[in-house]
Amino acid sequence: MCQMPVVVGYNGKKHASEALDWAAEEALHRAAALIVLFAANYPGMTLPPGPGLFELEPGALDAATEVTDIGVAQVRAAYPDLIAIGRTVVTSPTEALVEESAEASLLVVGSRGRGSVLATLLGSISFAVASTAQCPVVVVKEGCAATAAGPRKRVVAGADGSERAASAVAFAADFAASRSASMEVICCTGELSVPVVSQEALRRTAADILERTCASLQETHPRLAVTTRLEDGAPELTLIDASTDAGLMVVGSSGRGHPRMMISGSTAFAVVHGAQCPVAVV
Repeated sequence: MCQMPVVVGYNGKKHASEALDWAAEEALHRAAALIVLFAANYPGMTLPPGPGLFELEPGALDAATEVTDIGVAQVRAAYPDLIAIGRTVVTSPTEALVEESAEASLLVVGSRGRGSVLATLLGSISFAVASTAQCPVVVVKEGCAATAAGPRKRVVAGADGSERAASAVAFAADFAASRSASMEVICCTGELSVPVVSQEALRRTAADILERTCASLQETHPRLAVTTRLEDGAPELTLIDASTDAGLMVVGSSGRGHPRMMISGSTAFAVVHGAQCPVAVV
């Protein structure tokens, strides 16, 4: 097995178990191993200052390893042909996941849903990982794990003319083609027009981005069914709306294209937070 592994963050919670299932399916599809990673940093696993600096609470590491073992057992029971490896580390989840991403083909993390508390969680873990990981990251929101790209569920990608968005489009095309899914590419002009650029000029630029994107996809994936959509307004709202009947949403982690059509970090955060299907941040 020469494929780099898929890594999934796991902590035993419901949303993590759903992400685990999604990651296992993906690893099996890629013929890759799955690493089930639990970063144990709850009380008793941290190293407090003062006496006993290097002493962990007795049994804490064993208890953490048990959590990892449960995740691995869940995978092996459902996917007996999949190589599943458990890994327990004593550090923050963000640090552990980002470090693992250096030798992974894909990183998968779960999230619990919506709300202001979750927004903070996404900012500190899921989005922090998606922003700094060295490989693509898929965020699987609770309740979305069963949403899978295929003949009935298309893959959607946001385009803005930047290199990062181009990478997202390429990832989306590969993903769609390998699952017999169609693909939709969306480009937005932005929420507001800048004084020196007319809305018509922005639309022409967006149309040009879509035309060049389609031409590139025709060369790399000639059999892939691709549709495009040009929308006025904010990309966040358009992409979130498109996620309602999609199997996977793909965005770039940061955009450096036209200043009013940027798939920026804030856009990626909004899509991860609001999408109703798994979101890949590339």
